[in-house]
Amino acid sequence: MLIPTIIQTVDFVLYIAFILIKFKQILPSISESWYRLRDLGGTLNGLFTLFCWGIGFPMLLQTNDIAPYLFFLSGAGLVFVGTAAMFREVDDKLQGILHTVGASIGIVGALAGIWVERGSFIPLLVFAIASILLYLIKVKNLTWWIEMSAFLSILYGLYFF
Repeated sequence: MLIPTIIQTVDFVLYIAFILIKFKQILPSISESWYRLRDLGGTLNGLFTLFCWGIGFPMLLQTNDIAPYLFFLSGAGLVFVGTAAMFREVDDKLQGILHTVGASIGIVGALAGIWVERGSFIPLLVFAIASILLYLIKVKNLTWWIEMSAFLSILYGLYFF
């Protein structure tokens, strides 16, 4: 399924490049960009939702029908992340829960789908090792770097397996 993967890659690269150019720094997380864009005024914060949907909806098409629920869960989780963008809202804890659970399901579902459907646990292993190393070296903006590790591991798995 090369076309959905290309769409996801272009979406990822363009949004991350936009955030890095716009703010000239690495943010605490990709999701933090929603708040930073909102603070600029206007409707730029909606780009975060479009980014998540641009990765989530094509994920639904990644299955080869061995275990379609894994990529479906991943895509649905990523769509929830974009829909529940205001993850820090104190008076709306449900958004924070949906956002966090959606992100976790999005990552785990994709990595599990690559393993089960495409026969490779390497992207999962790379993500796990990278996350542990990032945590151990106490890298600044840990969530951002773990998200980068997740996206790159998933894209690697979608292209090569």
